[in-house]
Amino acid sequence: MLEDGCTVVGSKKTTENRMNLLKINRIDRKWWEIILWWEIRRIPYNIIMYFIGLLSFYICFVTIPLVYLVIGLFLNILYTLGWVVELIYINRQKNEIKKLNYPKYGFIIYLVLSILFVLGIAVFLLLR
Repeated sequence: MLEDGCTVVGSKKTTENRMNLLKINRIDRKWWEIILWWEIRRIPYNIIMYFIGLLSFYICFVTIPLVYLVIGLFLNILYTLGWVVELIYINRQKNEIKKLNYPKYGFIIYLVLSILFVLGIAVFLLLR
């Protein structure tokens, strides 16, 4: 291992301390750490959904982009339920595995369902 926290593998230098988007450092997080975890991940979520929205926009040739603003607002309100559920229900559980897995899997499942929802609307409008 080198001084900068990197390891040399073969002829390539790799970083062991990479930032993992879905990493959770502790099980016993405070309420503000839970909210911060979800809100930091809202940024890449919205960037991904922006490009999915553009893709669906071109699939169905929508002339009223207001529809996408309403959908984006709706999906962001639902996204907030991720940390609300974690604070109210998951954080009070005794099961440590559930506490560690809920945010990771909740984020991934919500992202996939959001993508399917937006693309599904595009296909519906295309076939209409």
